[in-house]
Amino acid sequence: MKKTGLSLLVIMFFACSEVKESAITPEATKPPPMDIEKELAAITELRTQFTTALKEGRYEDMGKWVTPDAKTKRPGGSGWDEMFALGQERGRFPYDSIIMSPTETIIMNDSMAYDWGTSRVYYTNKNDEVVELQNSFLVILKRVDGGWRLHREVGSSTVE
Repeated sequence: MKKTGLSLLVIMFFACSEVKESAITPEATKPPPMDIEKELAAITELRTQFTTALKEGRYEDMGKWVTPDAKTKRPGGSGWDEMFALGQERGRFPYDSIIMSPTETIIMNDSMAYDWGTSRVYYTNKNDEVVELQNSFLVILKRVDGGWRLHREVGSSTVE
């Protein structure tokens, strides 16, 4: 009985003793601060690579700059309908070229950002004439494997 009582006393002593504060502080678990200028430059480079690939007709390369589960909603209207009908074999981006003019690029955190702005899209119609279309866009970018990728896009044929 003495041994049981002594054992219980030792267990109670350790159970009631104060827990020491961990050596890991909240500051130690914070990720390093982001270099916003570097991230904005990376997004600009993504935009440049994307538009260059379109202009050069490298449609097979477009997957490099979009997430595997990317979703897009294109602008509507007769010009847009014609372009998408003529360029079906090109996939999601049937343009001959695009000039994007972002008015706002915001990095929300280390894995998500967005681009808001307008663009001018060019395609060749049935009569071999170059047609220009304008739109407003909102693009959500997601970091994948260390690089920014287009994740969601909504386009509107109303330019604001």
